[in-house]
Amino acid sequence: MSKMNTEALITLVPSFLAALGVWVNLNSEVAKLKGRVYRLESDQGELKAMLKECVEGIHELKVLLAKKGL
Repeated sequence: MSKMNTEALITLVPSFLAALGVWVNLNSEVAKLKGRVYRLESDQGELKAMLKECVEGIHELKVLLAKKGL
């Protein structure tokens, strides 16, 4: 009976370690992806701010050109 438990343990330990390795790998990949999403979202916010600034500049140019009669 003890030999049977030992054999079962010997066969289950590598499977458990493999599952643990997969879990650790997936968690590290999820952490990397979260970082990338955060960076992209912050870049998107910066891009929106720059675009808004460009639109305001174009509007100012239109006003100046209208004042000059062009």
